[in-house]
Amino acid sequence: MKRRRKQSKAWNVVPLAAVTVFVLALIIKIWFPDALKPNTIPPVDNQGDTVTQLPSDQTQDEPDTPDIPDEPDIPDEPDIPDSPNIPEEPDIPDIPDEPKAPGEDYAHVWSLILVNPTHSLPEGYEVELETVQSKYKMDYRAAEKAKEMIAAAKEDGVDLLVCSAYRSHEKQTTNFNTKLQSYLDKGWDYDEAYAKTATIIAVPGTSEHESGLAIDIVTPSYQVLDAGYKNTAAAKWLLANAADYGFILRFPEDKQDITKIIFEPWHYRYVGVEYSHLIMDSGLCFEEWLGQID
Repeated sequence: MKRRRKQSKAWNVVPLAAVTVFVLALIIKIWFPDALKPNTIPPVDNQGDTVTQLPSDQTQDEPDTPDIPDEPDIPDEPDIPDSPNIPEEPDIPDIPDEPKAPGEDYAHVWSLILVNPTHSLPEGYEVELETVQSKYKMDYRAAEKAKEMIAAAKEDGVDLLVCSAYRSHEKQTTNFNTKLQSYLDKGWDYDEAYAKTATIIAVPGTSEHESGLAIDIVTPSYQVLDAGYKNTAAAKWLLANAADYGFILRFPEDKQDITKIIFEPWHYRYVGVEYSHLIMDSGLCFEEWLGQID
């Protein structure tokens, strides 16, 4: 009697498991249709931006990139040698305008105003005064230099004594009339007395003393206004040094025919330090140097 081979229980389980999986898959598909679809969440890049996916047979065209011109070559900067230490330039004092030659127009220069028998002071001429010595005053622009000159002479052992400086028109008129009357008292003819007086005391309005730019200087030991004063130490010092302070001998002994004024070694006129040496060194009187000879 043949024995029946027993079938393994494992083979009976396999069909049953397959059927069970199929049934479960069918139920899931019916009741949950989206559960078995692939993941549809779009991917994102590393910046958090959504990345559009194209079908595998398509590629995304990249935008055209504009041509960027090549940057020009920049030459290397040349080596600059170290600058040597340059000393600072010293302060240069203001240089006055170069004085003009004799005879040129100086009408614009206040210190060169010509005042003589044929050139009167302008009407309404005014002077700002400053004391030089004792009661005597000058134009303030000349007064400072006059004081410096007197002090310098003192250092050299010479005493300068001012005996006249600025005079008002009224004072000049009084002085002129007093001198005129002295000749009349001597019996002189009026015209002769007037002409003689005008060579000693300027006619009012034509006197440098009214300009504030003239000064009469003597010395304590010789206070007479005559030609003998030129021999004093004071007169000699002035002749040699006055130009350093802007003053000139206004009425030289050898120019009386031009100035129309007698020789006055005591009478000095301020013209400014820019011009005083030029005039004194030229050997010309003021009228000649200005080219104003009548």
